[in-house]
Amino acid sequence: MKRVLLSIAQLFLLALFVNAQTVDMVPVEGGSFYMGNDYSINEDEGPEHKVTLTSFLMSKYEITFDQFDRFCVATGWKKPDDAQLGRGKNPVMNVSWESAVMFCNWLSRVDGYDKCYTITRDSAATVVTCDFSANGYRLPTEAEWEYAAKGGSQSKGYAYSGGDNPDEVMWYAGNSNGRPHPVGTKKPNELGLYDMCGNVREWCWDLYGKDYYKKSPENDPTGPEHGVQRVYRGGGWSYKLNYMRITARESMGPKKNYGNIGFRVVRRE
Repeated sequence: MKRVLLSIAQLFLLALFVNAQTVDMVPVEGGSFYMGNDYSINEDEGPEHKVTLTSFLMSKYEITFDQFDRFCVATGWKKPDDAQLGRGKNPVMNVSWESAVMFCNWLSRVDGYDKCYTITRDSAATVVTCDFSANGYRLPTEAEWEYAAKGGSQSKGYAYSGGDNPDEVMWYAGNSNGRPHPVGTKKPNELGLYDMCGNVREWCWDLYGKDYYKKSPENDPTGPEHGVQRVYRGGGWSYKLNYMRITARESMGPKKNYGNIGFRVVRRE
């Protein structure tokens, strides 16, 4: 009997090991910065406004196909299409905002953290609320994403995340040959974060609001309370340089997916 119980325990531990995820997390020290861009032709990038953030951890790399495919195998979720551009260490793409949220909750459970998201689904809609005090994985807020992309408290004011030379720090239309590349193959930014600009665009938590910056709170803003679309940031491998700016904003419905939209995760320290 003891041998049987021991075997069951060993199998359980093996299952945990197999399912365990290794997501390298980088500490982002909290601080204040000016978010937005008063000089952009896109009105939704302004006005510039002061934001103060609490410290958090952010994944060093974009979530890869390897990592997301494990989630799909474990949960029965449909694997996203790689458009025959490669899986493995390439950043996952063709994932909806809702899929990214599901991944975050699953990863929190696997790694032993409290889930951030409460998800209610019915035939009409999926309602997601976030407990920002929980220690699990979640999508970054827009403010967290922009602060981290700019280098946080170590920012040197580069034009792009990590430098002024686009070919050194990102995959974009000018150098990608029309395809994504394995994560972490360009130079990191001041915090040691890779691919914040380029490779794939990245989902954020926030609902999109064109005029939200005019009324955003200064401390730890989490976006509008009401809206339809969710924000994504960072440009992608098929984008021209103008779309690679750190302050550029885009949005799409949470159930939709697109060829070069992926994500990375954050959690509180």
